[in-house]
Amino acid sequence: MSSPNDTTALENIVDSTPLDDNREALLDRFRGAMLGLAVGNALGLPVEGESAAAIRRHFPGGITEVGTEEHDRPWDDDLAQAAILAEVLLQSEELDPEAFAARLVVWARENGRGIGGLTRSAIDELAKGRTSHEAARVAWERNAMSNAGNGAVMRCPPVALRHIRSGADLIRTARTSALVTHYDARCEWSTVVTAVALATCLSTEPVAVGDLAIAIEAIRGEGWPADSMEQVAEAIHRVEGATLDALKLDDPVDMGYTLKAMQVVLWCTAQAGGFERIVVGVVNEGGDTDTNGALAGAVMGARYGASSIPPRWLANVADTQGLTKLADRLFEGPH
Repeated sequence: MSSPNDTTALENIVDSTPLDDNREALLDRFRGAMLGLAVGNALGLPVEGESAAAIRRHFPGGITEVGTEEHDRPWDDDLAQAAILAEVLLQSEELDPEAFAARLVVWARENGRGIGGLTRSAIDELAKGRTSHEAARVAWERNAMSNAGNGAVMRCPPVALRHIRSGADLIRTARTSALVTHYDARCEWSTVVTAVALATCLSTEPVAVGDLAIAIEAIRGEGWPADSMEQVAEAIHRVEGATLDALKLDDPVDMGYTLKAMQVVLWCTAQAGGFERIVVGVVNEGGDTDTNGALAGAVMGARYGASSIPPRWLANVADTQGLTKLADRLFEGPH
């Protein structure tokens, strides 16, 4: 019988991941995760919130290029929050949630491009002086305790890079990073699953989706509604063998839902065919296209490396040099 918070199976998935022995190849994967997040986010921005049918009407051949206008714009929330998280992760051995929260408050005040409603609500509470955990709880309760947006999942790729060698550290940090703004257990544990999956994508053997479902089923969310972990596990199971269109990414009922974003990540871990084809395919399915594109890009970049990302896409994203340096610092850190 599993203890209430038995994360051993999840930890073992990370700890047993066979990393690439080639240092340069592994560094390329680290860079690919960060740069892939950036280009996938930028590709999806122009059609955010649109259905697959609407995208086909506006772009008969599909949306396949990153707009040149993105080069001179501030980063969207997906990328900006991921970069902030990466920087805070590099400041100490343990993620300081209050330091992360303080950086988010500054970002929201000075930029805040694309910020989601739940994240905005939590940051507003942080700005009033609440602790991160209090702010997230108040924001969640204000939304009828049912708001499980994808804001924590979308920014978590740096957690996988920072803690690729330690499943326990990765899981603890993923949970902490989520709870700064997202109090719902579905947000917390879908962020964990996403970080675990991404860590394995940096290896030569991405995790099997079924193994993640089994590992999640071994956990009981202490203090949370009994069905929260079941919902996470069920969402994982639905990805097994699924086609991309079966995920219904443009369904308005759950657009922007944390479990939907997690499903994008898990679907991508099981795909072959190269970076561009998969990221373009995900974005053209519609829905929360900037976040879905960012996560698809992070996964495929981790799998195939920065060298697999179309240079023409990278040319239209702001400060790719800064993102590359962040990836390099995460690589050189204790991992």
